[in-house]
Amino acid sequence: MQAMSKHWTTNALLTLLITLHTISTCDSFTFQHAMPSSKLRSNSQHTKTFADNTVSRVEATVDDLPESNEPTPATFQQCIQQAARATEKAIEDGYVLMEVEFPPLASDFLEDTSSSAYDISRANVRLSSQFGNYFAKNGKNVAVLLPDSAELEQAVEDEGTDEVFPNVKLASARKSTQGSAQSLDQLFSGFFGGKSSEMEPIAEAEMYIAIVFSCQELPDLKKLHDLEPDKPIVFFNLKLDTQRGDLGLPAFPPKSLHYDFLSKVKPTYLLRTRAYSKSLTKPPYIVNYQGAQFRVYPGHYQSLLDVGSGRYRQVDKSAARLPLGDFKEKLTSAMQLNEGENKVASFFRRGYKTRTWWEDDKSFQLEASKNWRT
Repeated sequence: MQAMSKHWTTNALLTLLITLHTISTCDSFTFQHAMPSSKLRSNSQHTKTFADNTVSRVEATVDDLPESNEPTPATFQQCIQQAARATEKAIEDGYVLMEVEFPPLASDFLEDTSSSAYDISRANVRLSSQFGNYFAKNGKNVAVLLPDSAELEQAVEDEGTDEVFPNVKLASARKSTQGSAQSLDQLFSGFFGGKSSEMEPIAEAEMYIAIVFSCQELPDLKKLHDLEPDKPIVFFNLKLDTQRGDLGLPAFPPKSLHYDFLSKVKPTYLLRTRAYSKSLTKPPYIVNYQGAQFRVYPGHYQSLLDVGSGRYRQVDKSAARLPLGDFKEKLTSAMQLNEGENKVASFFRRGYKTRTWWEDDKSFQLEASKNWRT
């Protein structure tokens, strides 16, 4: 009887854990409503979080950063302009590895089951070309870099040319070795997606914009950077946070790729949206809410709460990039959904692990740079 009681108690706890730990995420963003151009209201209460610890380790504070006057974008064109200006400023400050991240399509299309990876890829080709045109107008030769010749040929076919704007060319820096493999291992590796290829710098390019690179193809960008360490590379809508999650898995690059290389990538423009839901014990029982992490270099990382009608309210700002778990807590607190919640309920809702391995404190000592965090 005691054994049955223990068994029932264990099952009950597991059921409670699953029920309370309801997390729903979404990567989409909509530009259907205009955003307010005035400064968003800020929350004066900044609790001690992981981000604050990160700031102290990299010797930066919120006060050290300039106040960002950039409004949240209302159109994709505004996204491109903000991202280009922020990246230009980062290049002037000496950065060569930079990240630009925002949703490439409207949320209703991204959520449509008829949308495909091809649609997203084609949108990124056009958005990155417009982004590159900003720098081409300022006298730079820009290469929009695709992972291999097959994807390059498809992009050229879609656009009708490899030079989408003056001094902005679609290109691939990978040399396929399937026709000149030195061994059977190299040959089979090339057929099954291995990295038997070599990278060949594009001499006339003064800047690379890398698009649609998968996790397995990220080592190619490291090779390219090693060959040309002073040439800027922009990681354009590569969803690096998602790709980091695959590192260390079988058939994927090791986690050291983040520690040695991806940690050096500076986020110059970040518009990362998330949607969540929380179960309540009283009506309406389930509350849906959403927000965005927004950063325009060299400004702060802002946590924005969607208050409806296309408007966002700033609920936090920090000098360091918030882990997604901490970002969610900022939005939950701003919605006052945690009021009256005790520590046990909070533990079951959040779970034991709230940060990914690359966000964790333990990663600090292994990272070659703190750029990706600040």
